[in-house]
Amino acid sequence: MRMRLGIIPLCAMLALAPAILDAQEQGKASGKVAVTTSSEEARTAFWAGLNDMDNIHFERGAAQLRRALELDPKFGLARVIYGVFAPALTADQRTQEIDRGTADAASASTGELLVAMAWRANAPDRAQEQRALFDAAAGLLPNDPHVAYYRAISVADARARAQALEQVTSKFPDFAPPYNTLAYARFTDFGDRAGGIAAAEQYVKLASNHPNPYDTYAELLAWSGRLDEAEQQYQKTLSLDADFVEAHAGLGEVAQLKGDGAAARTHYAHAIAATTPPQTRLNYRQAIAVTYVNEGNIKAALAELSAVAAEAEQAKLNGVAATAHRNMAVIEAALGNQKTVDGHLAKAAELTSAETPAQLGVGATAHALLGHVDAARPLAAKLRELASSPEASPAAIRNSHAVQAIVAAAEKDADGCLAHAKQAAPAGALAKVMAAEVLKKSGKKAEAQALKAEILAQNETDLATVIAKQRAKKI
Repeated sequence: MRMRLGIIPLCAMLALAPAILDAQEQGKASGKVAVTTSSEEARTAFWAGLNDMDNIHFERGAAQLRRALELDPKFGLARVIYGVFAPALTADQRTQEIDRGTADAASASTGELLVAMAWRANAPDRAQEQRALFDAAAGLLPNDPHVAYYRAISVADARARAQALEQVTSKFPDFAPPYNTLAYARFTDFGDRAGGIAAAEQYVKLASNHPNPYDTYAELLAWSGRLDEAEQQYQKTLSLDADFVEAHAGLGEVAQLKGDGAAARTHYAHAIAATTPPQTRLNYRQAIAVTYVNEGNIKAALAELSAVAAEAEQAKLNGVAATAHRNMAVIEAALGNQKTVDGHLAKAAELTSAETPAQLGVGATAHALLGHVDAARPLAAKLRELASSPEASPAAIRNSHAVQAIVAAAEKDADGCLAHAKQAAPAGALAKVMAAEVLKKSGKKAEAQALKAEILAQNETDLATVIAKQRAKKI
């Protein structure tokens, strides 16, 4: 049964009054959240846990918050944040923890209640509600860097969100977490690689005792082709936490980019062993499948993806199962196996929907790879319509351009393909290789070779880029 906010009994209010009034007064005086608890140990554990959560160390943060809740079971804000971010909770468990925590936060300070209610609204269909609550919390607590950061990342538009993050780092230059989000925004959303690297370096400087800053820095270095430096940073991550899952996965990507599939699979196996959520383990197994594609071992890749799809469906992880079927559809389409492609696309649509961006994009891509332009065009058009929405993310826009580029290449329109591929970077490798193949057949060998060089120089490890590299080697 879901817990609902209600009237707090007078006896409970009187019992909690000293703590509430103390937190209220501290909050007013400092402009920061002053948490309500009678246990100093719980307070210490809470701030340590929140610091870990803000720095993407969810396992350790969850342990700290559990400690705070053991010391003070009525610590509402601690329970809400635990419910939102703790790994391995079921959906029902999350709901129970968040609802109970919000009810308890109603007996705490106003700032705590606003932050708790904002995190309770952490769902796509409640985005405006969440932003309004964080706005209110930031107005009440203007000197709290955590609240300012949460308010910034709740902004829907990517460009406005990046601007909000810049403002947070300007006001709170020594608060580390925003530099993490800002590094990726600059690097991936706006193509400012130097700015992204600079933000990651500042993140490392400010939070050198956390593993995640080194992981972020390493990932951006790897995307920049600085593989040895990336590997060194991942090792620094693991020196701080030997079980930091993302670092093991990152080393897998670096090994794959260096052409060492066996080492990549060893690193992914470490990531699988160190993680708890079943969907995460299955997703890393899909990454293992991509390493086989990178080696040209298609049989092993399809076998791994087929096993993932079956296990995910049995575990009712339909999204993971659908992704595995879509990946198999793209591989089979690259091989020209139409009948198998249709089966995988149909199964993925059955598991999720025929109208999701992922389904539309992969469907258009697979049909284009098979040369079925009439089937690909309407799917690409639907995806373009979704990407034209004001709420569309830069990643969604790039992916739409990538799909349009692939369809244009299937139409033998090399110029149109390259125009879209330029706007899709770095997601346009598969389109570029198809354009290069068109150019080569039309006698434009120099242009085809230039595209080949661009493709082989890319440092992404996604399936489409891997397939593109395999095809580029034959040009």
